[in-house]
Amino acid sequence: MRLRLPEDLPGCGRVLAAVRAADGYPSRWPADTAAWLTPPGLDAAWLAEHTGMIAGHVGMVLGVDDPVVSALTGAPPERLASLTRLFVAPIARSRKLGASLLDTAQAYAATRGLQLMLDVVNDGGPAIALYERFGWRVVDHRVAGWATPEGRRLPVLVYIAPDGAPPAVP
Repeated sequence: MRLRLPEDLPGCGRVLAAVRAADGYPSRWPADTAAWLTPPGLDAAWLAEHTGMIAGHVGMVLGVDDPVVSALTGAPPERLASLTRLFVAPIARSRKLGASLLDTAQAYAATRGLQLMLDVVNDGGPAIALYERFGWRVVDHRVAGWATPEGRRLPVLVYIAPDGAPPAVP
C-alpha cells in the first residue's frame, strides 16, 4: 500500500477500465477518469500494488455533510470522512487487496480522529460482502444522487466503519 501520486492517475484509469469491463463499476463511466478519481474534498488516496503494477485504489474525502450519519455517530461534518473510488483489478482479486486498502484508510482515519462512512450501490455484489465481512454497518438506504446512462437512479446503502474494529488483514 502506498499513497497515490499524480503520475499514478493514468494507471489507475487503466485498472478502472478493467473493473468496468468485468463488473460495470462505475455505473456511469466518467468523461475524465483523473478528475473522477480526484473528487472535491479528496484528502488522500492509496494504491495497492501487485507484481509491480497498480492493482487497487481507494480515496478519502473529508468534510462530508451527511445529517443522518452525523446524527447517528455524533461526528460533525469536519470530522466525517467518506471512502470513495474503492476498486481492485479483476486479475488481482483474492489477494486481500480490498481489505488492505480498507485497513490503510481506517488506520489513517483513526490517527486523525475521523468517522468513516461510505455508500455503495445496493447490488448484492462483492463490495457489500467485503464491507460487511469487516464489520461495516448499514445505517441508511437511499437513492443515488446521480443517474446511470439510461437515466436510472440506483438504490445505495450507506455504511459506517466499525468502532474499534481490528484490522481486516492480520
